Amino acid sequence: MTTRSGRVIKHEPLGSPTESTRSSSTMPPPSPSPKKRKLPHDGYLGTPSMTTPSIAPTFTRSHAPSAETYQRRDDDQEPIFMEMRRRQDNIGTGRHSTPSSQNADASFVQQSFAHPTFTDIGLKQKACNDTLGDLQTLGVSHVAALPELVLVGDQSSGKSSLMSGLARVNLPRSAGVCTRCPLHIRLISSKLDRWSCTVSLQQDFDFQPFPDRKPRTSDVTRTNPFPPWTKRPHRDIKPFKTIFDPNEIEQVLRWAQIAILNHNRSFEQFVPDEGTFAKKYTLDVAARETDAQFSPNIVALEIKGPGLPDLSFYDLPGVFISPEKEEDGYVVKVVKNLTLEYIRREKAIIIWAFPMNVDSENSISLDIIRKSGAADRTIGVMTKADQLSNQNIPTWLAMFRGEKQRVGHGFFATARPPNQNLEAAALWEKLFFDREVVENTSWPIEYAEFANRCGVEVLLEYLSCELGAAFARSLPSIKDMVNTRLKQIEGELTSLPELPHNVEHEVKRSLIQFLQHMKTAMRGTEFSSNWNTLNRQFRACVFKMKPKCTVRDSDTQTIDISGADSEATTPTPRRPRPSDSTMRNVATPSRRPRQDAVTTPVKQEDATMGGMSRASSVMGAPGADLQNPFIAFFHLGRGAMDIKEIRSDIMRLKRPGMPQDLVPDEVRETLCLRAVEKWSSPLETYIKKTADLLEYTALVALEESLGGLRQRLIFRECHHHLGRFITQQVASQQGRLTEMYNTEAYQSFVMNDDVFRSCKAQEMEQLNRIRGIVRLKALTLVDWAYPTKLWEHMSEEERIKERKMLDTNLPKLPKDPYETEIEVAGYVRGYYIMAAARFVEGVAMNVNSTLLRTFRENELDTYMDNEFHIYGRADPSLYSKLMEEDENTAKRRVQLKAEKDKLVRAMHSIKELESSSTGPSVPSVTRPHVTIDSDNEMDEGVL
Repeated sequence: MTTRSGRVIKHEPLGSPTESTRSSSTMPPPSPSPKKRKLPHDGYLGTPSMTTPSIAPTFTRSHAPSAETYQRRDDDQEPIFMEMRRRQDNIGTGRHSTPSSQNADASFVQQSFAHPTFTDIGLKQKACNDTLGDLQTLGVSHVAALPELVLVGDQSSGKSSLMSGLARVNLPRSAGVCTRCPLHIRLISSKLDRWSCTVSLQQDFDFQPFPDRKPRTSDVTRTNPFPPWTKRPHRDIKPFKTIFDPNEIEQVLRWAQIAILNHNRSFEQFVPDEGTFAKKYTLDVAARETDAQFSPNIVALEIKGPGLPDLSFYDLPGVFISPEKEEDGYVVKVVKNLTLEYIRREKAIIIWAFPMNVDSENSISLDIIRKSGAADRTIGVMTKADQLSNQNIPTWLAMFRGEKQRVGHGFFATARPPNQNLEAAALWEKLFFDREVVENTSWPIEYAEFANRCGVEVLLEYLSCELGAAFARSLPSIKDMVNTRLKQIEGELTSLPELPHNVEHEVKRSLIQFLQHMKTAMRGTEFSSNWNTLNRQFRACVFKMKPKCTVRDSDTQTIDISGADSEATTPTPRRPRPSDSTMRNVATPSRRPRQDAVTTPVKQEDATMGGMSRASSVMGAPGADLQNPFIAFFHLGRGAMDIKEIRSDIMRLKRPGMPQDLVPDEVRETLCLRAVEKWSSPLETYIKKTADLLEYTALVALEESLGGLRQRLIFRECHHHLGRFITQQVASQQGRLTEMYNTEAYQSFVMNDDVFRSCKAQEMEQLNRIRGIVRLKALTLVDWAYPTKLWEHMSEEERIKERKMLDTNLPKLPKDPYETEIEVAGYVRGYYIMAAARFVEGVAMNVNSTLLRTFRENELDTYMDNEFHIYGRADPSLYSKLMEEDENTAKRRVQLKAEKDKLVRAMHSIKELESSSTGPSVPSVTRPHVTIDSDNEMDEGVL
C-alpha cells in the first residue's frame, strides 16, 4: 500500500510461511532491509470488502507474490493481489462479524445491504469514515455500538505530539488542553482549499456539585463513576466556535475546555473574543477558577481541509497515579473510570501510546487494557522513538515481532519532536526513520525490516483502513438497530400527540361531551341498579339492627328474643332441670352472622385526586364481588334489652304509689331512642358508598370523553373540579341526612297509630310465643329438645301443631311475672320497625331528589361552565393552557423528538452511503496485500 508520502506499506505476518510459500519453493526470501519502492499514488480510497483480512499481530515478510511480481492476465483491468481469508477477526471478537437482523424485518435489511454491490462499500473509505463521523457526532451509540478509535496513554507518554500528527494540526501540548476532559477529533478531506475547524461541546452529563464540599475518593463508585457528574438522558450539542486559521486552535480549545468545566454557566461567555468572561479574564486565571476539576463531557473538533485523512478518534486524558493536590485524589479514579468506559466499548479500537524511553511494563494504560480484555482490539504506538537507548533495542525489537506485550494489531513507531510545527515535525520524522542522521540521532538498522510500521503517516493510513473496514462490517446491524429504535420512538410519540389545531373548539367539545355522558350515565340502568342494590343493603342492615331482648327468670334461665329476621337455634339436648331453662332464638354470639347475599356496587380506589378517587385506565363493573359494606353493623341490636334490666329501670323511675303494672314514659322513650341512635354508623357508610358510586360513574364518563387527553392539563383540571363538585354536593347531602337522623334520635314520634299498633302487635305475638315455650320447658311441660323456629320458616302443619301445644299448656301456667317487661320490649321493637321504615325511605328519597338531581339536571353544567367557560368566550390562552401536558410528559416528548431527529439524520447518512456504494461511479482501487496469521496457520489463498 502506498502512503500519501510515497512509502510502500506491506502488512504481513511473522513466524510461519504463507500458503503461497508452501505451494512454491522458488520464491526467494526477502532481504533484511527491503528497498523502498515508489508506486503511482492513485488515492487510497478504501479497504477490502467485509471478508478482507486485516493486519496481523506480528510482521515478518511472507513469500506471497507482490504487486510487481504477480503475472497478470491480458484481460485484467487492474492489478490483482493475493487475498487470504483470516481465521479470526482482529477487532476483538475472534469471529467474523455478521449483520444482525433479529430485531428488524428481513426485508428491510435485504433492501439495502443484501444488494450484491453493497460489498464494495468497504472500498469507499472516505464515505464510510464520513458517515461514521456523522453518527459519532450525533451521539447514537446508545442505540448501536459504533466502531471508534480511542487514543489512551499515561501522562507524558507523547500522546499530545501523536495526536497533533494524526490531526495534522498544531495542537497545544502544554498542560491544560484535553487533560481534564475527552477530546473528539474528526478529520474530513475537503475539495476546497479553505481550512476550517468547528469546535463544539458534547454534553452527556450534568454537573451536580456537593453543596458543602469537594468530591472525595470515596464518592467514586461503580454506580457513580464520575462524581459529581450524572448521566443525562440524551446528548446536548453546543456549537462553540468555528475558526479558519489553524493558529487560533490552541486558544479556542483551551476556552472550550474551560466552558466544559463550568457546565452550569452559559458556554457563550467563554467564547474567545466574544464572551464576557473571556474578554475580562486571561486563560490562566480562568483555568484556575473552574467549577469542576474534571469533566466526562467532550470537546469535539471537526476539521476540514484539503489533503486531510478521513478519520475520527477520541483522545482521553492521560492516566496518572498521583495528583498535584491531595484534595484532587478522586480525579485519579475518575480518569481511570473514563478510560475504562471507552476501552470496554465492544467495537472500540484502542490506540495505546507509550514512550520508548521508559519500560512499557510500567504502563498504567496497558494494565487497564489487559484487565478489560481489550488487548486484541489494541494498536500499540511506540512514541519518542528518537529517545530510544541502544541497550533497549532487543526489547523493543521483541515487541515489534510480537514476542512481548502482544496486542491484536501489532506495533507502530513514531518520532515527533516537540516544539516544532507540523511540517517540520513530519519532515524530521521521515528523515529519522529513513535512517538519515538528524540532530545526531539515527533510527537503528535493526528495525529496518519494520519500516512499513514507522511514522505517523503510515499509522494514519492503517487507522483509516481499519476504521473503515470495521464500520463497513458493522453497518448492516447499525442500520437495523437505528431503524428499530426509530420505530419505537415513533410509536411512543403517537401516544403523545401534539396540540390540536383549534384548541378552543377541542376543549369545549370534550367538556360538553363529558357533561352529556354524565347525564346519560346517571339515568342509565347500570347506575340505577347499583344504587338500588346499595339502598336494599342499607335497609336490610337497619332492620337487622332491631333491638334483641333477653329474658332471664334466674341466673340460669335466659331467652334471647331476636325477631323475625333471625334464625332460631336448638340447644344441645340435655337433661332438663326445673331451674335451668335456656332458650335463644338467634345465633349465639360465638356464631358467625349470616352474610347478606347482595354485594356492594361501589368500587374502592386507593389514590384520590381533588376529593375524587382516581379511576383505573380500564373501567370495569364496580365491585360486583366485594363484601356487603354493612355487615359489620348487623350485630348492633344484640343485647339491647333484658327483661331484668327493664324491670330495674321501671322500679328506678316509678314514683311511689304508682301501680305495679304502670310503666313510666321515660323507660319506653329511652329504650326507643337508644335503639335509633345506632343508625349513625350505617348512615355514614351509606353516604360514603353513594359518593363512591357517584365518583365511579363520573370517572367512567370522564374516561369516555377525555381519556385521549389524559396527559393534558384539561383532564387533570376536569378531574380536580369534578371531584371538588362531588365533594361539595356530598357534604351538603350529608348535612341533610344528618338532620334527618338527629330528628329521629331527638324524640320518639308517632303520627300513624294504626301502623304503630300493627307493628307492636306483631312483635308482641313473637315475644309471647317464645316466652311461653321457654316457661313450658322450664316446668318440663314441653320436651327440652323441642325445636324453636322462626314463625315464617315453619310449615303450616308445624304452626298448627305448635298452636295446639301452646293452647293446651299455657293455661296451666301461673301469670307471667315479667308480663309488663315483655310488653315494654314489644313496644320498643314495634316502634323501631315503624321508625326504621320511615327513616330508610326518607334517606333514599332525599338523596334521589337532591344529590342525584344535581347530576341529572344542569347544576354540574353551570359549575363546569364557571370553571372552563364552555358556553361563553374567554381568553384564548386559557384553552391553550388547558391543552398543555404535565411537565414530565412534555419533557419526554422533547427528548423523543430530539432523539428521533438524530436518528433520522443518522439514517439519512447511512442511506446516502448505501446509495453511493451502489452507484455507477464506484472507483477502481488497488487492494493492499494483507495477510492474517493469528494461529500460525494460513487458510488457502484465494485469487
